[in-house]
Amino acid sequence: MQPEPESEAKPEQSDGFWEQPEMQGVMPQAQYTIAGEVQATQQIPLGATHFAMFPQTNAVLALVLAIASFACGGLLLSIPALIVAISAKKITDHNPTHPDRGIATAAYITAIVNICISALIILAYVVAILAYTAG
Repeated sequence: MQPEPESEAKPEQSDGFWEQPEMQGVMPQAQYTIAGEVQATQQIPLGATHFAMFPQTNAVLALVLAIASFACGGLLLSIPALIVAISAKKITDHNPTHPDRGIATAAYITAIVNICISALIILAYVVAILAYTAG
């Protein structure tokens, strides 16, 4: 069995790309080109806050103080929590997409609720002491 000559074994290519002389530094011409219009840049979606820089707030600190005031602090922690929450709300109210907006609002509401509960408890103690001493 004799091997076939190379010219008969391989089919010829019709475009002749591989037969062109090699030129260094020059790319071959493209057969297809991409055409179209340039699209406008995309705006940042409303919920995507990781693209923008926002001023820092102490909203998390206010929320921690407000929650801790329920457990052990009463008015000693809820009044500072309210002050810090008000300062955080001032910052977040200027920008409705600020990521700390909800935390600042939650800290503000929690501090006010705790101040009201603490005031009622203090009032109940005063009434109980007055009732005990009067009787």
